[in-house]
Amino acid sequence: MTPEIRRARAAFWWVGVILPLALIALASIVVLAWLPEMPDPAAIHWGPDGVDGFAPPWTFLVLLIGLGGGIVVLFAFIALFSHRLPQRGAAAPIPQPQWSATARLLGATSLGIAGMMATLAIVTTAVQRGLADAADAADITPWVPVFLVVLAVLSVVGWFLQPKTAVPARPSDAPAPPLPLADHERAVWMRSVSIARSGQIVLGIGVFFAIAITVLLLAQGIAAGWITAAVSLLLVVVVVTGLSFRVRASPAGLRVRSAAGWPRLAIPADEIASTRSIQVDPFAEFGGWGYRIGTDGRRGFVLRAGEALEVTRTNGRVFVVTVDDAGTAASVLAAAARR
Repeated sequence: MTPEIRRARAAFWWVGVILPLALIALASIVVLAWLPEMPDPAAIHWGPDGVDGFAPPWTFLVLLIGLGGGIVVLFAFIALFSHRLPQRGAAAPIPQPQWSATARLLGATSLGIAGMMATLAIVTTAVQRGLADAADAADITPWVPVFLVVLAVLSVVGWFLQPKTAVPARPSDAPAPPLPLADHERAVWMRSVSIARSGQIVLGIGVFFAIAITVLLLAQGIAAGWITAAVSLLLVVVVVTGLSFRVRASPAGLRVRSAAGWPRLAIPADEIASTRSIQVDPFAEFGGWGYRIGTDGRRGFVLRAGEALEVTRTNGRVFVVTVDDAGTAASVLAAAARR
């Protein structure tokens, strides 16, 4: 671990873990102290006509600690520990840990969300202290801009409290040589690739978290639960369609297709300028797993760390797909492009 990465990780611990959890803990203490003065049931949702959602007073603590603390822990796990989980595939491991702007963003966002949720919990309990009926609670709509300002300000502060780190430059591999073929010969190469174990765990936690929040909101009869249900459904679709891909290199060019049938991508042979086998780090270079846009403008399906096929198109755009035996695929495509 370089001194630069060590400083960045230390800053993340303070900005993305310690300070957010401290804010949540302090807000929880305040809410806990006010619970005896809260009506039962308490107001947990306000609509155009006032209070329209009720739940036990302890719901505020559950949401603050469970949702707020859960987000902090999830973001910290992604940034600090996902690289330690086993990767799928036979590619050579990449020196770890790496760091990136994505980790910096997660730390900043964690601080902003924790601050917003702490403020939200304190305000929603404060307006109900001493009331016999939660329906008489004051409208919190005027506070919404305050919540958003807290989120934005703390996120910006959290961003600048963390140092900027550069992705270490990797040795540039030479373009792959064309596969030696006679005039009458054709070569076809096919492989399947699945998302890394670390990616599966992180995405699984995210899906579970979204579904759990949806169930909690719908069980309480809160209309916003249908919004989170739609988001959860979209998240499930994105995850399922991005778990596994089939990669094919042939005289026609490169074709990458999800096991679910979509998404898919095809690069004709006459649009290929060069190909090569490279090593990639999903988190440091692309900010995660799935269809990604890298910090240097490269795009592609990045499912795990290690060996990947890189195709440079005649228009200058670069596509990357992580797959074993990428060197052979690169040579097959180089031969197809030469013809």
